[in-house]
Amino acid sequence: MNVKVELPAEVVEALGPEPEREALEAILLFLVSEDRMSVARAGEILGLDRLAAIRWYTSHGFYYPDLSGEDLAEELRHARKP
Repeated sequence: MNVKVELPAEVVEALGPEPEREALEAILLFLVSEDRMSVARAGEILGLDRLAAIRWYTSHGFYYPDLSGEDLAEELRHARKP
């Protein structure tokens, strides 16, 4: 599905060289922070594996809950799959 949004030139310039990607990431960050989407699903949309998705999310200043040793091992198993 495509959605057309008119943005002022100033906003598009502020988004940088890849405004579509930056806008998508901003929307996904919002949806995850509002518990309307999981970090894993947002990562899939962005083409990231689970561990990269967690890193992406936390690199934007958002908290990701601590994982148990078992949960971390599961995340790493998924991250290593080709």
